[in-house]
Amino acid sequence: MVDCQVCNKPLAPPIVRCATCNTEFHRACAKHALGKWYCKNCYKKVKKQVRFEHMAQRASVFGAKKPGKVW
Repeated sequence: MVDCQVCNKPLAPPIVRCATCNTEFHRACAKHALGKWYCKNCYKKVKKQVRFEHMAQRASVFGAKKPGKVW
């Protein structure tokens, strides 16, 4: 049986796949961002990209106005 790459325990449902390296692991061992699952190593690599995507989503929802400015 295949083991989880993060915790080295046997895989049992619920199982998810990393969005970048396609490795299978437990849902509890995964990082979830913007509807995608990442292993901890890949999440470290894409953290900056995820942060900018969050900022873009917030700007589209709340507008790109500067705080404190009256329109």
